[in-house]
Amino acid sequence: MRTRTIVLLLALVGASVCAAPVAAAKLAKGNSVVWVGLNGNRSHIVSLPVGINSLGEENEVVLHLGYSHFLSDAWACVVSGCLDVGSQKFEPAAGGEATFKSNSYNVRLGLDRYAFINDEVAIYAGPGILYWSGDSKYKSGGPEITWPRVKEVAFNGRLGLYARLGSRYGLFGHIGQVIGTNSAKDGAGNKVSWWSSHNEGSVGLALDF
Repeated sequence: MRTRTIVLLLALVGASVCAAPVAAAKLAKGNSVVWVGLNGNRSHIVSLPVGINSLGEENEVVLHLGYSHFLSDAWACVVSGCLDVGSQKFEPAAGGEATFKSNSYNVRLGLDRYAFINDEVAIYAGPGILYWSGDSKYKSGGPEITWPRVKEVAFNGRLGLYARLGSRYGLFGHIGQVIGTNSAKDGAGNKVSWWSSHNEGSVGLALDF
């Protein structure tokens, strides 16, 4: 995921530098940006019975939404969130199947520092605090089993690119690192907690006003 996102960011830079100028002022104090795109993330998993050996991670994708407001010509506050899902299926040659499904959401509050290449293209980077929550379901030859919900509180640093395509809209892409603490508990009261670190990223459309 990291390699694909970096390639996309470089492609956005190249396309923006070569594009014809657009009649719009540079983003500055008082401006706002709405972000809508695709997100790729890692889901934290705890299978049953809960224990150190039951920890895992899986890929998830779907939706990224965000809102930024420029506090100055260089700094913007950001509120964003993601809804993600994951799915796997195993179909052995002997018959039958095993399925795994996961879903999660996260909410992030942060700050971004902007460095403008020109009025239409900017690189941004900044820290944020992230809350994540997700669970998963597994089925193999019997009833579907819901595994314990995992909750995470994390630090998220990210680096991204905003590239205008028109007077008030453009493309964005970012990559980030999530470092956090996780916890989960099963119905018997067994609890497990651990630290984790993983990459995440989003690409999509940005609308500024």
